Amino acid sequence: MNAPVVAIALHDGYFSAATGAGRSNQALITTVAHALAPGVRMVLLPVDLHPTSPEYAPTAHRAVLDLLADVPHHVTALDNGTAGQQRFGDLSAFEHVDRHAAEVLNPLMRHHPQGLLIAIDQPFAGLGPLLAAPPGWTLLYLPRSSADHHADPKRAAWEQQGLDGWTALGAAFGAISSHMHTLLTGKGVPDEQIIEIPGGLTATDHVPLTAAPPLPDQAEGGFLLSMGRAQPYKGFDDLLDALGHLAGIGVRLPHLLLAAVTDGPTTAYQHHLRRRAIALGLEVTLWTRFDPGLPGLLHHPALRAVVVPSRSEPLGRIPLEAFAAGAGPVVATTAGGLAETVIDNATGYSAVADDPRSLARAIGRALAAPPAEVTRLRQAGKLLVAGRDYTSCITGVLAALSPWAIGAAAAKP
Repeated sequence: MNAPVVAIALHDGYFSAATGAGRSNQALITTVAHALAPGVRMVLLPVDLHPTSPEYAPTAHRAVLDLLADVPHHVTALDNGTAGQQRFGDLSAFEHVDRHAAEVLNPLMRHHPQGLLIAIDQPFAGLGPLLAAPPGWTLLYLPRSSADHHADPKRAAWEQQGLDGWTALGAAFGAISSHMHTLLTGKGVPDEQIIEIPGGLTATDHVPLTAAPPLPDQAEGGFLLSMGRAQPYKGFDDLLDALGHLAGIGVRLPHLLLAAVTDGPTTAYQHHLRRRAIALGLEVTLWTRFDPGLPGLLHHPALRAVVVPSRSEPLGRIPLEAFAAGAGPVVATTAGGLAETVIDNATGYSAVADDPRSLARAIGRALAAPPAEVTRLRQAGKLLVAGRDYTSCITGVLAALSPWAIGAAAAKP
């Protein structure tokens, strides 16, 4: 009989790791790889990125290869119709990659009667209806976001059809936050098919201060840090408006390091943010290019506060990274999964999403907080993130879904 298989389809985390999803995916595939029982075959199905792509990250790719060096595995890169230039793309790219994934997976499932498929995030939402999974296969769809977070009705309709297909196959759905659990049930996924896979960190997620980009001179005396993908839903406009309001009422503000980043050339939205900062008279350094060392700034002694101003957020990885680094205070909106980690006056300061005045009040509280309060918040944040070890979480998911897949050492509590 052919060996059992664990197959993982992912769009970021193999050829690149430029998003929170990508870094979580790296943690997932390396955890799975080192938990597997002898004789279990691992198959990785990453969305292809060509070395000529601005999104290809050779350092991240080499890191994954090193982590998997002692693990027998096979890689089949998936074509999403962008000639290896984009890992995500638009709806047509999703449809393209799902067709290719099904062409690879259906024969694999026929030849290996026992297996586990983990399909991760939006590009694979539409894969379920294309699969002819035999009874010996367990299916897990793990969405890290939804079309709802991007306000895309056409993609939402396609996603709904895909979720219905996964549901009909009896797939399990991973919920990375209570927010995502509620979103899935609202789209008709039965509660009994949802398992909790809360986002967390691993020991390899630590980024030291030495890896961080150098501070501009203006930030040496103190700075606010806000970082994320350069997309309007990240709320960076609200952050600038909030700081403009605080400056207008006489609050003395630290320099803002705004890392609103992409993998490629500067975008129209990034130019817009730069113009807004100038128009508001704010002291801002705008970083536009992704740098894997950016989380190292969470260890900088001049950091006054971390601000996560998202209008929409499935989980929110940055607060967890800040808590682990002992940074703070953390200011975040209550959008989506952020409300589960940044708890007002417990682990940080909260603001209403898409409300610059509310965000201004929260930032003002953070800047005025006495040292003892900041210490209390940091300690609470460290406790919260310590309880969200992602390695243990993923190993537990494997044990629950496919106990045959994990070795004796991984199975120990």
